[in-house]
Amino acid sequence: MFFEPITVKIAPNTPQLPDIITAGFSVCGQIAITRLPEGLKQQGRYKVTLTPRGQDNTATRTTDSDQQGAFCFHAKPGDYSVTVSLPEAEVKAGLALQPAALEVSLVDRPLSDLLFTQFMASVSGRVYCLANCDDLSVTLQPVSRQGERRSMLLSGSGDTLEISFDNVLPGKYKVSISHEEWCWKLKSVEVEVLDSDVLGVELRQIGYILRCSLSHAITLEFFQDGSKPENVGVYNLSKGVNRFCLSKPGVYKVTPRSCHQFEQDYYTYDTSAPTILTLTAVRHHMTGLITTDKILDVTVTIKSSIESEPALVLGPLRSLEEQRQEQQLQEIELRRQERERRAQEAEDGGDSQPPIQERADELTSPFHYEFSYWARAGERITVTPSSKELLFYPPEIEATITGESCPGRVVDIAGRAGLFLEGQVTPELQGVEISITERGAKAPLVTVATNENGAYSVGPLHSDRHYDVSASKEGFILSTVEGTQGDFKAFALAGVTFKIKSEDGHSLSGVLLSLSGGSFRSNLLTQDTGVLTFNNLSPGQYYFKPMMKEFRFEPASQMITVEEGQNLSIDITGFKTAYSCYGAVQSLSGDAERDVSVEAVGQAECSIYSEDTVTDEEGRFRLRGLLPGCRYLIQLRAQGNDHIERALPQHRSIEVGSTDIVGVNIIAFRQINQFDLSGNIITSSEHLPTLSTYVLMLHSTLSRSQYDFSLPQVSFTSTGYHKHITLTFNPNRKVPDQDVAQGSYIALPLTLLLLLAAYNHEKVIPLLLQLVSRLQGVRSLSQAGGDNAALDEAKRQAKRQKTRRT
Repeated sequence: MFFEPITVKIAPNTPQLPDIITAGFSVCGQIAITRLPEGLKQQGRYKVTLTPRGQDNTATRTTDSDQQGAFCFHAKPGDYSVTVSLPEAEVKAGLALQPAALEVSLVDRPLSDLLFTQFMASVSGRVYCLANCDDLSVTLQPVSRQGERRSMLLSGSGDTLEISFDNVLPGKYKVSISHEEWCWKLKSVEVEVLDSDVLGVELRQIGYILRCSLSHAITLEFFQDGSKPENVGVYNLSKGVNRFCLSKPGVYKVTPRSCHQFEQDYYTYDTSAPTILTLTAVRHHMTGLITTDKILDVTVTIKSSIESEPALVLGPLRSLEEQRQEQQLQEIELRRQERERRAQEAEDGGDSQPPIQERADELTSPFHYEFSYWARAGERITVTPSSKELLFYPPEIEATITGESCPGRVVDIAGRAGLFLEGQVTPELQGVEISITERGAKAPLVTVATNENGAYSVGPLHSDRHYDVSASKEGFILSTVEGTQGDFKAFALAGVTFKIKSEDGHSLSGVLLSLSGGSFRSNLLTQDTGVLTFNNLSPGQYYFKPMMKEFRFEPASQMITVEEGQNLSIDITGFKTAYSCYGAVQSLSGDAERDVSVEAVGQAECSIYSEDTVTDEEGRFRLRGLLPGCRYLIQLRAQGNDHIERALPQHRSIEVGSTDIVGVNIIAFRQINQFDLSGNIITSSEHLPTLSTYVLMLHSTLSRSQYDFSLPQVSFTSTGYHKHITLTFNPNRKVPDQDVAQGSYIALPLTLLLLLAAYNHEKVIPLLLQLVSRLQGVRSLSQAGGDNAALDEAKRQAKRQKTRRT
């Protein structure tokens, strides 16, 4: 308490002091800050204002709190308002006090319990889930300033969970939930804490997120079986990763709808086990259109470039016009039945109407046939249409499906009715080969066979072209019926079979049989069966003759007559008249000698007979036609065996009886194709380092200005196996020329010249110097000429060596 000072006069007549009345009291309090905002330092001192109520503000008093937040005023009794001022930076950081002002009445006692506390609010609300919430995380984060991010984990089995954040400083906040697999009405909510708690924050789940990775833009259809009502959704999605929301929990059937075909016809997705649904297209839908001028059977064959893909045959196709007419007929029939029902009802009621006649649209060209194919990316297909009576333009089309987008219609083909060629073979003959050739072409365009009635029909063919028709059948001659384009008349051909056997009944192979007649010529060899058959022979006369060495035949030759359609059989017997000699030619090592000429030379009275042959790949030979009772020498021929030097034995002597001779073997020695050459050089040992033997010519590096020598050379032929050559080299050193005698003759003139030069030295000396210089020049030229001569000689020797090399 506080008192005003009073002056008191003490006197006998004033025995009492006046009342001591308090002039004022202490107004004290505390500022309690329990949590500073993030980033602020502890201040402690704050400005506190005491304002009288209802009085002039001039009486307002201000003081600062101490470091602990305590403050005090001395005030007279009355009504006051106490406020605390906070720095602007601290207010922005989220610091606030409550209450904003304390209203106090100072009467008769001091006030010491005034309290300003830090204002912190509570943010609360609820999370609403479509099913069980399970474990969730909710975050409270300041929006406009830095601050502590606070999270709380929620768990529970219900579909609603409470959220509450206490001790929240004033400011703007974002309340968000972190469940990425769910869709939320608002994934985050902004709230502002001012001076009171924030209540009723809602985070509401509205579905389940499905992530879908697509290779192409498609439409996805979702169906949840068993849900009441049925849950169906359709989403148009783009290529890449898509996110969308499923409204209900459970298992979904996901079906792609597009021009692309995927690995599965449909996929399943369970919201309780979220994953990324990956759909990769494996095929792409292409279509084709065939336009025709007639309604006929149309079939399409699609062949793929992928070997594992079998050819696909589509059809017979139905035209769009036929399908539309059929639909019209069905609608007309339904309306007719409805009219009959109504007419029956009207008749029962006594009211009837005349019937209405309806007709479907008439079918008119052009007619359109559609087909489709699911192709893989990068697949090349060949589309080939076919029909019994239509021709197509183009006859086939190749197309490559990239798979990047919907292929659409990639095939357009036109079909037009073609030309048919028909004919008859008389008499009726089945299996006649009819060839249709486009005029001017070499190969037939179409080949067919006549049926059991001898008739044929070929088509469709291009009607704007000309065709030639020909007919053939083995055993028949077919000629065109005059006045017709495709009719033929048939004549049956004849045949002859020859059976050739030896006198002991065995079949003879290797017999040459010649058959000729008219324009027919044939020469054939019999095989192991000894049977030769000649078919397709025109009626007439033929001459045959069998031939084979060592045999004579009965009949030896004969003329036969063959009638139309006749098949003759003729037996021929061969009688042995000579024999063969079998043997082999080998090398000394036992290797076969092929292509060696061997001969049999008759001796004595058979000297006019000889036979020859050549060995086969295994060195074997057979000499045919050796006459019985003759002696032959079996030997290698002199001609044609240039690679053979000699034989061992030189010849073999045989006597021919009534059987073949075997085992006559000869060893052949080939010409040796190598030749050895050796030699020696006769010279002094000091000259050996200068010599080199080059083929058959000697070369030396000795200088010809110091030595006289000749280089020997030898030529030879490489007959035999070896030669030895001797070359002799004897150089002679040159002796220098003696000039003494010559000097004695010129001594006197030289002396006179020297005396004259001494007397006229002023003129002679310059002339001598000039003469000496000229002599030196001439000498250098002569030396150069000598060196050049030596060089030319070396070049000549080198050229001579090269020309003699063998």
